[in-house]
Amino acid sequence: MDDKIFQAGSTAEAQSIMEEYLERISRHEVVLSVRASALDLLSVRTGERVLDAGCGLGEVARDLARSVGPAGSVMAVDLNPAMLAAARRRHVGVPEAGTVTYRIGDVASLDHSGAFDVVWCERVLQHVADPGSAVHALARMLGPGGRLCVIDVDWSGLVVDGVDQTLTARVLHAFRGKVSHPTVGRTLRRRLLRAGLVDPVLRAVQAVSTRLDDAASVVPVLDRRESGLVPDVDRSLWFRSLDLADARGELTIALPIYVAVARRPR
Repeated sequence: MDDKIFQAGSTAEAQSIMEEYLERISRHEVVLSVRASALDLLSVRTGERVLDAGCGLGEVARDLARSVGPAGSVMAVDLNPAMLAAARRRHVGVPEAGTVTYRIGDVASLDHSGAFDVVWCERVLQHVADPGSAVHALARMLGPGGRLCVIDVDWSGLVVDGVDQTLTARVLHAFRGKVSHPTVGRTLRRRLLRAGLVDPVLRAVQAVSTRLDDAASVVPVLDRRESGLVPDVDRSLWFRSLDLADARGELTIALPIYVAVARRPR
């Protein structure tokens, strides 16, 4: 698989591309809106212990540290050592924030049972081998009354209009095939319930854009820098068609992103 976004970067080039993508998407208004919605549901309190499972560059972990304050703590975990090193490089401690500890780990096999009040897992489940097992593992990390927040995309809901629909269907089908679990977003509520959590709340944010540059910062199959996601036979026509539709002002791109929160019974 030549996808550089949907696999852990094993080379310096792949790591650099992944970091650039995560930096770009973390500033996008849609991602900021999704995170704000999730934080509203979680109501993180001063002094709480938080786990960020799959922390990437660590920006959410550092935001959560400010929410819990100096009496609280955040453990930021990622499977990719290079990504964790990048998160550490970006870390700037502030007196009003809780301690952030960065550790290498697999979200599906963490061994901190009952250790956290809040667990955050954003856009990770689409990539893991078994999302159900991963959610069960994350639920075990919660103490009584603790809350688990999972955020993910439903790539099968990705809509691109303005380009020939036969071409679009072929390209998006190939793209979804590069994601381990492209429809996991729609399953989040069910997975939380099956992990023994209660009072689930589900929200959906429909990301909509009519500009190619804006949409490509969130949807990698629209981004020429990720051209390897498009089959060779369609690559030139796909990006030329996107450019033409964009120039005509005819593009519409939409993508559903789901936020689900539930708690462990007391």
